[in-house]
Amino acid sequence: MNDFIPLKKAGAAVIGALALMSAAPVMADTIDFDSLESNTYNGLDTFDAGDYHFTVIDTPTAGPGGTGFAGAIGYGGDPYLCAIAACPSGNSSMYYLGVNDGSVNIARGDSKAFRLGSIDYAFLAPVDNLPGYSYGQLTVTGTTTSGGTVTYAFDFPALAGGKSPFLSADLASKFGSTSFSSVTISSCIFTDTSCINPSDNQAQFAFDNLTLAPVPEPESYAMLGLGLAAISLVVRRRANKNNHA
Repeated sequence: MNDFIPLKKAGAAVIGALALMSAAPVMADTIDFDSLESNTYNGLDTFDAGDYHFTVIDTPTAGPGGTGFAGAIGYGGDPYLCAIAACPSGNSSMYYLGVNDGSVNIARGDSKAFRLGSIDYAFLAPVDNLPGYSYGQLTVTGTTTSGGTVTYAFDFPALAGGKSPFLSADLASKFGSTSFSSVTISSCIFTDTSCINPSDNQAQFAFDNLTLAPVPEPESYAMLGLGLAAISLVVRRRANKNNHA
């Protein structure tokens, strides 16, 4: 009986480890750009934040090889951050800005899959003192590990005092547990009938506090499963031996 108890405890430990593995997406990485310095980026420029690799993409008008000014990282507390455009309000930390119809692609540096959690986002108004309307949408397009794409769009908040506040979007409620190899964040501007990009460099956005969760490798589950199976086999043999003693 004394031999059986440690084995029972070991089996419980493996089951607990499996439960923790299945809950891994909850332990997300938060990309807040606070470790980075202010900078500007052209199309095809890259930078890293945490375990994630960012590739800046120029306006669709320029094509995939475009190298025009398309992005920046700025400090929200800098009164000179936006000379002509109206920077978002209510965020005095570092955040990313997509400008001039540009977008940004995000993938893990180790090329592993990940899932989406949430994002804080705002509209970067092209000029100050625009009326208090919502002018477009933030667009999030994920490329799945199987090669497909999934897209959701989120309306920008209405301007207040000519500036956009930040809103939080629950990406997980839209994308669920879908595993992605990369995600592209962009924006579009409302017309009478649709939301478009390119839009004469008016489609601009800002985002911060993007949460992403790496997906555990299948091999990890397999190894734990083998360990659990082996322990279960030993436990059964011990039980049979004790029953025949």
